Amino acid sequence: MPSKTSLKLYFAPGSSAFAPLIALEEIGVAYHAHRVDLATGEQRQPAYLRVNPRGRVPTLAVDGEPVTEVLAILTYLAQAYPHSELLPLADPLKLAHAYEVMSWFASTVHVAFAQTTRPERFADDETVKAALATPGEARFHRTLSDIERLAQGPGPWLLGDSFSAVDAYALVIWRWAQRRSIDTSAYPAWSAKAARALARPSVKRALQREAAAKVAA
Repeated sequence: MPSKTSLKLYFAPGSSAFAPLIALEEIGVAYHAHRVDLATGEQRQPAYLRVNPRGRVPTLAVDGEPVTEVLAILTYLAQAYPHSELLPLADPLKLAHAYEVMSWFASTVHVAFAQTTRPERFADDETVKAALATPGEARFHRTLSDIERLAQGPGPWLLGDSFSAVDAYALVIWRWAQRRSIDTSAYPAWSAKAARALARPSVKRALQREAAAKVAA
């Protein structure tokens, strides 16, 4: 991968974009972070819709070409920068398990969380939106129990011996649980692995980068 590749990550604090942010810090490559102001609706403005017509974050612009969706971005970064070992590219079975977990994060865990926090994605009627919250909260809690079972596997990280994109993505969900004031001590195995990940220099840098990024004028 040429060292002159231009990388620009469009993200919002607290969103699933935190996983690619960690990945970029783990790789150690130069990139630009553009904070999308969701509160003012920047994601729905023409300038951002030209970057990502779906109006979502994250988006990674690679030499100006946008890549959207967390799983796609993490896949690109892992393959473009294999020295990072973000994914077990040399082991097809381990790689399949990594995609298995991350696909479930995107298709099930994220959807359950969004059902309570972004009900407008699922319905227009206000009564229906309100009715979505309770089952969404219950589903989200069930997914956390599933992550706890995953974390009970051997090794210091979710896939075993090595930190991976799966651990970065799981931290997104960990933060969502904290945002919902969920008692994470109920998940001791996951708590231990999350604490280990949060102590990682790349994660600390990602947190600093997230906090320091200014909304574009």
